[in-house]
Amino acid sequence: MATLKETMLHWQGVAASGDAKACREPIAGSVVQERPFYTEGHFGRHAVVVDEPTSFGGSDKAANPAELMLAGLGASLCVTLRCHAALLDIRVGRIEVGLKGDLDVRGFFDADPKVRSGFQRLDLTLKLESDATPEALARLMAAVDRGCPILDAVRGATPVSVTLA
Repeated sequence: MATLKETMLHWQGVAASGDAKACREPIAGSVVQERPFYTEGHFGRHAVVVDEPTSFGGSDKAANPAELMLAGLGASLCVTLRCHAALLDIRVGRIEVGLKGDLDVRGFFDADPKVRSGFQRLDLTLKLESDATPEALARLMAAVDRGCPILDAVRGATPVSVTLA
């Protein structure tokens, strides 16, 4: 089995090749909701359960979509950090990402056109165990800031098409 660094060097080489087809990582799945608001998603071999809290009409049997988005963002930051740490020969132990944000129902219900329906802002705190120098950690964080795909999706305006079938 290859080490994490060997795996990252392989994929870094694929990326450097410029071959768009080899660099593509298609991700697809579906979600089904048969009763409010309990939803099951399927992505490859994995199932994801989503719900809403009872205060919003759900059964509170799982995290809500906003919580799952934050979990995905935090997990993506952890993965990106660990991968780039391996490439930079920076030892990293435990990684923890604290995530906070507020949704505003005025945006959800279009009660105020000035209020976004999504998070108004996100505050993230990253803690990691490492004996790396501050300079090495700064290089690592620059790579994470640039390379994290979910951070990019959250920050940027990813084109999205919604079609009623």
